[in-house]
Amino acid sequence: MEDGRAGSGELRCPVPHAENTPLPPGHPSVPNANPSTLQPPSGEHCIFLRQSDDAPTVPSADTSRPVVVPPPITSPEDAKYVLVLSSRKSELAVRQASLVQSLLEQQFGQAALASPAESEVRQFLQSFAPSSGIRPIDFPVRTMSTLGDLNLKAPLCVIGGEGRAIWTKELEVALMAGAVDAIVHSLKDVPTTMPEGTELAAILEREDPRDALVVKQGLPYKSLDEMPKGSVIGTSSVRRVALLRRSYPHLMFSDVRGNINTRLAKLDANDGPYTALVLAAAGLKRMELDHRITAYVAEPVLLHAVGQGSLAIEIRTPRDASAERDQRIRHMIRSISNWRASWRCAAERALMHRMEGGCSIPLGVATRFDDHSDIEGQLNERLETPQEMLHAGVSRPSIQVAATPPEEGCRLTMSAVIVSLDGSQQCQHTESLVCRSIQDAEQLGIQVAEDLEHKKNARVILAEVEHHRQLAAAADEKRRAATAAGNKPQASSQAAEMDRRGLPRDDGAPKAWEV
Repeated sequence: MEDGRAGSGELRCPVPHAENTPLPPGHPSVPNANPSTLQPPSGEHCIFLRQSDDAPTVPSADTSRPVVVPPPITSPEDAKYVLVLSSRKSELAVRQASLVQSLLEQQFGQAALASPAESEVRQFLQSFAPSSGIRPIDFPVRTMSTLGDLNLKAPLCVIGGEGRAIWTKELEVALMAGAVDAIVHSLKDVPTTMPEGTELAAILEREDPRDALVVKQGLPYKSLDEMPKGSVIGTSSVRRVALLRRSYPHLMFSDVRGNINTRLAKLDANDGPYTALVLAAAGLKRMELDHRITAYVAEPVLLHAVGQGSLAIEIRTPRDASAERDQRIRHMIRSISNWRASWRCAAERALMHRMEGGCSIPLGVATRFDDHSDIEGQLNERLETPQEMLHAGVSRPSIQVAATPPEEGCRLTMSAVIVSLDGSQQCQHTESLVCRSIQDAEQLGIQVAEDLEHKKNARVILAEVEHHRQLAAAADEKRRAATAAGNKPQASSQAAEMDRRGLPRDDGAPKAWEV
């Protein structure tokens, strides 16, 4: 909306604001508004507003620190009938693990044995220990904290270290040590190169991959188009900032971390600086918070992240034919995989792998089959918001989806865009391919990546991102030198100066990307 002017010529915002709502820097004056707690970016290369409390408040989050592996929870005999699932400790991660647990119990638990029609399942379970009869499989869940959970202050693109592995490393150490048997991941958090000895055995039916706008309670805005100049959008995603800046250069962006409930609490707080948040719709729906979705923000404005909305299950790769237990685990996990989601995500991850990207690359994607409007468009990716569906009395339809892909193949279309950090430059490409296997889907992703690289100038934009990193590293080194020159040497027992990751600045690790 356009800003209005009062009779005195003073710039005023014509949109009603909740009383005492903090206003961002540069926003027109509003009666009864609190001053913003945000600070303007510190330089032209910064992309986020700075929080006044963005200093680390957690112990050193060293990516090389040893991981304490929990002991196995089963005896060797019981291990035949137990598959230990693992996830992070957040409420969303636990809900996601519980979903996988439920699917596996339906296939191989007590419920499966209760049905005489499940002859294949009974034969499979009988093969575990032919002499001891048939027992259902148990699927306990064991949770762990990861580096990404420990450092909630630094933006994701600042933490550095092992990129997306900040969400997976500790879990994978436990997996390879045999303390757990399968890890439930949000696929967008999983690096495209898997650690040696592990594999993704299943990708479940995809939840809504789009991003969602959540407006602060009490504010009247229904879309980003209605946001006045200077409105602050909370997000920890460089992708979202860069892509949204193309269409909304008048908006401001501030990093926000924490689990979903924490972020919503920050949004709704009376002294909170945010006008709205942009979050993954899938997380809100799995947390039964979809009533907070004000609007979907999708293509062409905002393409989603690679793998967004998908759950993936990582297992140990069976070393050889003698690794019978790992073979059985692979069989059980693969049984709940969804080929439609797997093919779409395979194309997206192949693109990401070719672009050598991670959390810090402003890349957005969108994939769909030709029958998208009849399947995903009716199930998980409807155009209506949950509020609109509820108001209209619409519920999720019952649609029979083929369990296996058609022999003749199906056409998959992928769109991808890479945008500069300031939103001024972009390259994008859309391509389709008739796929008959997951390898064909991966080839589609590679083809799109090659087009972006060789015809659309993607490397120029990505070079700018890397240049931004180098500028930040140089500025960080300069500040360290000034601090060392101006202060007396500290005793060895005193703590060294810390960077925004919570790491000592003299630890030899790559310098933080201080956005």
